[in-house]
Amino acid sequence: MLTQRAAALFNSLERRAQQGLDEIASLRRQLVALKAENAELRDRLARQDTSPREPIAPRSAAERGYPLPRSIPRRVVSPAPVVDDIETTGPQEPPHLGNDDARGESPQSRLEIGEAPSPQALLDEWYRRYTDTFFKGHTRPLKVGIHEDLVAREPWPDKLVRRALACYVHLPRYLKAVRVGAERVDLDGQPAGSVSEGEARHAHKKLESLQAQQQAQATAKKSETKKSVGLDHKLSELLAKHGRQ
Repeated sequence: MLTQRAAALFNSLERRAQQGLDEIASLRRQLVALKAENAELRDRLARQDTSPREPIAPRSAAERGYPLPRSIPRRVVSPAPVVDDIETTGPQEPPHLGNDDARGESPQSRLEIGEAPSPQALLDEWYRRYTDTFFKGHTRPLKVGIHEDLVAREPWPDKLVRRALACYVHLPRYLKAVRVGAERVDLDGQPAGSVSEGEARHAHKKLESLQAQQQAQATAKKSETKKSVGLDHKLSELLAKHGRQ
C-alpha cells in the first residue's frame, strides 16, 4: 500500500516537473521569436535611415598634421546622385581644367591609398576650416549648389564630398534652420540667397520623417527591454519553484 502511494506521488511530481520544463521551453521559444522580430525591426529602421553612420577610416593628412591645400584646380566629374536638392541644385558652371588636369592628372590620382577620411571625419575638418559656413551650434542654411564649390576646393572624390555634406544637411538642427526667408551662406560665410517657401516645406518634411524614425527606434528598444526583463523574471520564478520541489 505504501509502495503504491509513493509511486503515485512520484508520478505526480514527475508530471509536474515535466509540465514546468515544457513551460520553460515554450517561454524560451517566445524569447527567441521576440529577439528575431526586434532584429528585423532594427534592420528595417536602419534601411530607412537617411543618414547612416560610416565606418571609421584611416586618419587623413589634415588629422596627421600635414598642411592642407588652399585651392585645388577643379576637375571634371561624372554625374552622381544628388545629396539634397536644397544644397546641390542650381546653375552649373563649365569645369575649369588646371595644369594637372591638362596633363591627365587630378588631385585624386595623387592621393595615397588609405589617406581619404571618412565622411564624418571630412565634415569635422570643414568645421575647423570653414568656420563661417559649417556650425556645430547655431546653424545657417547653405548656398544652393555649394557642393560644386566644395568639389572645386577639396582634393577628395566627388562621392566623398557628397556623403560628408549629407552628414551635415540631414542633422535635425540644420533642417530646423531651413526656414522661409532665412539667409543662405557660401563657403566664405557671405550671403548667398535665401530659403524659399518650397525649400522650407521640404526641409520640414525631412525633419518630421527623421524624428519619426528616431521615435520608432526608441520605442522598439524600450519594448524589447521590457519583454526581456519580464521573461527573465518569469523563468527565474519557475526555476526557483521547481528547485524547491
